[in-house]
Amino acid sequence: MNIEKIIDFLETDKMSITFSPRGLKFLSLKADQGEVCIDLKLLSKEQAAGRPMDPMIKTVIEETLNFIETGKQEVPLDLTAFTSFQQNVFAAVSKVKPGTVVTYKGIAEALGKPGAAQAVGSAIAKNPVSYFLPTHRVIPQKGIGICRTGAGHLREKFLAHEGHDLAKLRGNYVCTRKKCCME
Repeated sequence: MNIEKIIDFLETDKMSITFSPRGLKFLSLKADQGEVCIDLKLLSKEQAAGRPMDPMIKTVIEETLNFIETGKQEVPLDLTAFTSFQQNVFAAVSKVKPGTVVTYKGIAEALGKPGAAQAVGSAIAKNPVSYFLPTHRVIPQKGIGICRTGAGHLREKFLAHEGHDLAKLRGNYVCTRKKCCME
């Protein structure tokens, strides 16, 4: 298992997770956000020393590597804390294949709610399991914006990795968030 590949791709050495009996409930690329903090550098050293890995952590690591390589994952997700509309959005997002992008409006139309693009965007913004729910494949109609912070940076990295031309996906949109370093 190549944990260094995860560190290099995600540009972090920390993750935090929360599992429920139903599956992965939370995944963050920040330490101390979930119930279990994973220090990827320490885990890599422990793995090299032949120490066994916690089964939940092993699953997240294996599926993260699988996601980086294939754009797919098989971790059961526990999204029961969300409204039925949000769960429907998440279900539709999970069906978007690697290398494909759709708009918020496209998801809304697929759900039979063509005027709900903004509500789809709001649901997507609440994604609790990071890349395991591939919301990076769902973009606003105006484009993804030029952004180099947080999820915007990871979104671009995954989209480029899946073969997309970011210049075509951006359009003329520039991020206007105060925390964005591209201002």
